[in-house]
Amino acid sequence: MKNSPLIWRGFIHPEFKTGEIMEIVKIEMNLKAVNKSIALFNCEKRVSGVIHSNSTGETTVILDGGYVLGKFDSPHCAVKAISLLTVKVSDGEQAGFGNYRSYKLDY
Repeated sequence: MKNSPLIWRGFIHPEFKTGEIMEIVKIEMNLKAVNKSIALFNCEKRVSGVIHSNSTGETTVILDGGYVLGKFDSPHCAVKAISLLTVKVSDGEQAGFGNYRSYKLDY
């Protein structure tokens, strides 16, 4: 990994089902390597945190605020989960449920 931004583009919305209209979503993720096992990420300025990969390839994602998003088999799976979470947060904001960051500050 380099210290340059990574742009994750074009994946299928997780609720896409056969026979329905497909939605392509563009997600921009900034990823900065701290060392060879830790990277900081910021996805669409909505979701941010730390990605930790150990020597066996297991990857853990910790969101800002200390919430563990999960443990994944590979960094690729972790980035996919972060992207899907960002889409869900964005969908919630667009539906009028408010801003995630404001919610976290209030509670």
